[in-house]
Amino acid sequence: MQRRFFLQTSLTAGGALLLGFHLRGKRPAGASPASVELNGFVRIAPDNRITIMASRPEIGQGVKTSVPLLIAEELDADWSDIQVEQAPFDPQYGDQFTGGSDAMRSNFLELRKVGAAARALLVKAAAARWKIPESDCLTEKSHVLSRTGNRRLSYGELAAEAAKLPAPQNPPLKDPSAFRLIGTSVPDPDTPAIVTGKPLFGLDIQLPGMLYACIAKPPRFGANVISVNDARARAVPGVKQIVRLQPHPTPGIETGGVAVVATSTWAAMKGRNALEITWSEGDDPTESSEGLRKKFETILSSSDLTAVRQDGDVQTALGGAAKRVEADYELPFLAHVTMEPQNYTAWVRKDRCELWGSTQVPDTIMEYATMLTGLSPSAIKIHLNRSGGGFGRRLNADYAADALLVSKETGTPVQVVWTREDDLLHDFYRPAGMYRIAAGLDADGRLTAWHMKAATTSRYAFRKADRSPHITEVFPDELPAGFVPHFRLDYRNPPSTVPVGAWRAPGHNATAFVIQSMLDELAHAAGKDPLAFRLDLIGDHEVMKYRDHGGDYDARELRAVLQLAADKAGWGKPLEKGRYQGLSAHVTFGVPVAEVAEISVDGSGGIRVHKITAAVDCGQVINRNGARQQVAGAILDGLGAALYGQVTIEKAAARQTNFHQYRMLRMSEAPEVEVHLVESRKAPKGLGEMGLPPVAAAVCNAVFAATGRRIRRLPLLSNLS
Repeated sequence: MQRRFFLQTSLTAGGALLLGFHLRGKRPAGASPASVELNGFVRIAPDNRITIMASRPEIGQGVKTSVPLLIAEELDADWSDIQVEQAPFDPQYGDQFTGGSDAMRSNFLELRKVGAAARALLVKAAAARWKIPESDCLTEKSHVLSRTGNRRLSYGELAAEAAKLPAPQNPPLKDPSAFRLIGTSVPDPDTPAIVTGKPLFGLDIQLPGMLYACIAKPPRFGANVISVNDARARAVPGVKQIVRLQPHPTPGIETGGVAVVATSTWAAMKGRNALEITWSEGDDPTESSEGLRKKFETILSSSDLTAVRQDGDVQTALGGAAKRVEADYELPFLAHVTMEPQNYTAWVRKDRCELWGSTQVPDTIMEYATMLTGLSPSAIKIHLNRSGGGFGRRLNADYAADALLVSKETGTPVQVVWTREDDLLHDFYRPAGMYRIAAGLDADGRLTAWHMKAATTSRYAFRKADRSPHITEVFPDELPAGFVPHFRLDYRNPPSTVPVGAWRAPGHNATAFVIQSMLDELAHAAGKDPLAFRLDLIGDHEVMKYRDHGGDYDARELRAVLQLAADKAGWGKPLEKGRYQGLSAHVTFGVPVAEVAEISVDGSGGIRVHKITAAVDCGQVINRNGARQQVAGAILDGLGAALYGQVTIEKAAARQTNFHQYRMLRMSEAPEVEVHLVESRKAPKGLGEMGLPPVAAAVCNAVFAATGRRIRRLPLLSNLS
């Protein structure tokens, strides 16, 4: 990613130094286009308060801490002097998209330059005041010090003078050995507000005269309103208006329905429940998970699938293999179930529009706002609130479109609130799929041939994208591609009306389970230790070609995290009686993660996961505590999905409606999670999603070690008996 970097300084009315910079570049592949000009990241007040703007939406991944930390490091600021503000959506801040674990990878150098430039200006101002060379000055904890004479000035005391100086355009950056903040642990600036219940999230928004809306959405995919009797709804105390919403032709914007607008969420919910609506049948009223499963089986049994990668001659190699192993794997639809259900607040007026809420894609909301209101972007202001979870769900902005349309109709500020039932029934689910693998081993137990056929409900197909449906579902360059001489990957998606979207570590959350489970099967078929089998497969390979998000990866790093996780977990050593281990490793977005799961099985066949040991090489760690939290959180997220997660489609609708049917991991079930971060000075590669993909296979491989049974269909606990 190439960018041009321009700095500027100014003095605010209050005497604070304002340091801004402009950054021109491009977004990650697949992201929506947006103007990329950043400005106004740092303010230094005379009292030495340093305000740093966090430009990207915070969804729990720690970007509101890590982005300011990069600037504070090069500024040589004391973290206790730092105040972090969430920036609004503004083209001046450039790429404000949150997804793909990309924030650190994209901004590591550029945001450090902002801090370095501020530090250089402050040093220049101090040197001029003291009439000494700049080389005789040093910085420490928000102060400039003289090397001789024991002189000391705070940044706040120098701010006004620094603002009058020309900004350096290519300030030198610190050597990583001089880092004082990067690589340490700093607290999330929102923690005090979170634990004391201060307003931070989209649901916390309150405006004078604000109304609340709940929407009756289609009970089946693709259904539309035929008629509405709203007499009983209008009789509910507090109900102010009934708004009919028309479906939008673009997938993911608006499914249509009937909104009940009221003075409280309770009144809006009661009014919605009182509506009498006749709905059309929808696009395919008979669609079901079982029907899709039969379609998957038909696809995998056909011989004319599209080959998305082909190395060597797989069929000949399989025919000549000393041992051939075949298996089918299945994964269900999954819901996102963010702890904060979908909500958004809009105030649409004739000449302007203001928006508040939780999102990962403020640029998409701007696109929807201009489309649905007819206003220009300059008349629209978008506030970014902290999200109570994203996991890919808030890459869609359908709930924001709800708020825009209802507010436009009523002319008042409106907060649209979804119930948990709405959230589960109208999600963009993790695609379901089935995978068939045939693999061959030679006489020495080495992998010589690998043929995987995949059939899933494709995200790209649902979005009617002009790129191949396989791109969001399978990855031609992921292991074992490149490590085995004869390799083939085939793909086809069946037609489906089920809405699907990105779910944490999209694509990889499925393929890692399939591939790492099969590698474990092959290790046992070869009579080899699963760790030794993987290390032998990787061999002495170095940089591996990877033509997807994250780019080429280093196989030596994958080998190292496998060995580190195994060593820290005591792989191969005696365990407590009744305990068993399973191993898994995967490269997600260029970051290798290895995990060892330790489990036990009770007398009734129940599974208890006691510990997950993880090793990660994400390059330079930015915030150590945040990094460990991200890996641990992803592991627990993935573990809950592996054990329980499943959305079942019946008659073109999700059968699960709330947590009594869509089971989540409970605190009492959470295992000990031990995270080991490889020390590295390489540029950071991101961390928000990478801990999730390996966990399902690690646990299922441990189940095999304990019981001799292979789990090839998730969720685990539904398919163990």
